[in-house]
Amino acid sequence: MAKFKRGMGQSLIKSLGESDLFQNKLKSEIINGRVFFAIRPGYGSFYAKGRSLFTYKGRGFSSHQKFAYIPDGLKGNYIYESQLESLQPVKNFLLGYDRIKKRAEQYADEEATGVSTLYADAPHSENMEGRYFLVDIEIVFDAANDEENIDDERKTDRIDILLYDNQERQLLFCEAKHYSNPEIWTSSDDKPKVIFQLEKYDRQIAANNDAIIEQYAEAFMEYNTLMGTSLLLPLSVHSKCGLYIFGFNRQGLEKLKEIIKDKNLFYGHRCRIIGNTRGDSAEKIFKELT
Repeated sequence: MAKFKRGMGQSLIKSLGESDLFQNKLKSEIINGRVFFAIRPGYGSFYAKGRSLFTYKGRGFSSHQKFAYIPDGLKGNYIYESQLESLQPVKNFLLGYDRIKKRAEQYADEEATGVSTLYADAPHSENMEGRYFLVDIEIVFDAANDEENIDDERKTDRIDILLYDNQERQLLFCEAKHYSNPEIWTSSDDKPKVIFQLEKYDRQIAANNDAIIEQYAEAFMEYNTLMGTSLLLPLSVHSKCGLYIFGFNRQGLEKLKEIIKDKNLFYGHRCRIIGNTRGDSAEKIFKELT
């Protein structure tokens, strides 16, 4: 398995920070919790409701054609043949930003949308008095598979959430599942499938412990440069991947209680269950899962 990596390089971070799209749109969207920025190996990704909105590499910004090739003057989701000749594609990402983002969000699934409510806890210059932050999403440990994948055609498992305690300087991985996800309920050898997934992640965390700390230290330095933040460099990684279940009503809660009998322990893994993710926070999740 290729070594786990994070880091764009300071020169790429500098050019990103100076770009018009970042300065005029993306930075404020991150601060307002509507977009999440993640540092990847050699590039950066911007997400809206879990969908990869833009990536930034040496050649600049890119977006999937199904999000970005949107004609000016088009209203609604449908087009008549008679309109085709007069319509022109969006001239640039800055002018077309709002429509590109709206199109990307239309492809969001329930789990990604639920996780996106935590974007408000991404670090930025105006919330550094806090202690707990969302610092990464969609994490894979095999660098060969940790590549730009805007279509989200997953070649490997991806851990949904990485939280950070900026005081204790500890990282915490967490898998998010919507209540409707069959992996919570489908059993194999008397365990739900999600438990096998969590156990796999625990092994990967242990095997990559040193690389995780080293690579996120690099990513945090770059993030601080870009966003004017003061993230301290990580010193440790929590050994267990937590589980976050959401998207249920009162009846759903009673059904979950039948399989999660020991408060927030689910087959030996810490679990936070909440009906609606709105109003939840990195702090509440981190404290319950540790």
